[in-house]
Amino acid sequence: MARQRASALVRWVALIVVLGGLLWGGSAAYLALTRPVVMVSRVVKAPAVSAFYATGTLLPSHEYSMRSNAAGILTSVLVDKGDAVRKGQVLAVVADDQLKYRLEQAKAELAEKEALADEKTSPVFRELDARIAGARELLEIARRELKRVNDMAERNAATPADIDRAMDRVKQLSTEYEAAVALRAARKLNLQRERDVARAALEMAQWNLDQLSIRSPIDGVVLDRPLTVGTRVGVRDHVMWVADVSPRNLLMRASVDEEDRTQVRLDQTVYMSLYAFPNRLLMGRVQRIYPKADPDRRTFDVDVVPVEVEENLAAGMTGELNFIVAQKDGATVVPTQAVQNGAVWVVREGRLHRSQVEVGLRSIERTEILRGVEVDELVVISPAEFLKEGQRVRTTVVDSQVAAAMNRPREDTGRFRGFR
Repeated sequence: MARQRASALVRWVALIVVLGGLLWGGSAAYLALTRPVVMVSRVVKAPAVSAFYATGTLLPSHEYSMRSNAAGILTSVLVDKGDAVRKGQVLAVVADDQLKYRLEQAKAELAEKEALADEKTSPVFRELDARIAGARELLEIARRELKRVNDMAERNAATPADIDRAMDRVKQLSTEYEAAVALRAARKLNLQRERDVARAALEMAQWNLDQLSIRSPIDGVVLDRPLTVGTRVGVRDHVMWVADVSPRNLLMRASVDEEDRTQVRLDQTVYMSLYAFPNRLLMGRVQRIYPKADPDRRTFDVDVVPVEVEENLAAGMTGELNFIVAQKDGATVVPTQAVQNGAVWVVREGRLHRSQVEVGLRSIERTEILRGVEVDELVVISPAEFLKEGQRVRTTVVDSQVAAAMNRPREDTGRFRGFR
């Protein structure tokens, strides 16, 4: 009987121990399972970059607006959007009857002036030459008369008065002859001047008419669809755009937010990622900073030139640009979202500890920590508003590269946003 009671007591004690163990284990499991879960990432050594981002579009370095040089009707359009053109090629023609009339008038005037200036056929020169010939003949007669009078005077057959009259006649006719020769020379110069003026007028009329033909200033491509035939255009009206869109002539025009404008400098290093080539990174340099912001978007245009020519680049491609402000190799970095209010939450032995940190270089994805955490420690990247010092937590470890990439804007997920 006593032995049965002892056995029953042992069974009861064992049962109580088992139940207590199950209760304790269940309580521990319940507490563990009900602890908050936080996402963490390791502190790593990696390049630290201070940069800002912008979007941009590949554009030709120069675009040429083809404009009408005269008012009239667009009578011919010889190219279309996307057509390759050569320097000097006629792209379109504007009609202006008045300029055609002026050209014909200038041609007629030049023909008249050239005929008048031709010494062989000009009626003006024929008349002047006739006058000169007549004056020369009279002068020769007067000289012969003077000689005859002088001969008579030697034989006392002529008086001194006769000699004076003969000499005066020679002087008079000599003056008239020289005047006729001088008149011819002056008239020749005048006619030549009038011919040259007429020739210049013709060249101007021809040039004005040539301006009705809109010609390409470069070897390039038509960028837009030109105006249609029959369109009435005025002086300096735009007809089409032409540009050299070869890869060597392209640049990336970035739209930089006004708060980042002060961090842009000439020859600054820029990394570009085009949406057409998501896995390729291009290096460029800042070539030009435009001084005025777009009044609607409040952004500044900045031209970035690729360092190396990529043959597959095409005008119109878009992408993102990473403007490097400063960089450092082998820095202690954490995902940028881990730094909240100047501190990070570190998980040590399952408990949270808030650590004040000194921040160095900072970008959207990663932040350099100068003091406050050690490499390989786990830092919280989840929202921290409800975390408490010493709180027990469960952790989900996220790779540092993935954690940094989580800072990208949602619409740009999968596109380049910095350095891994």
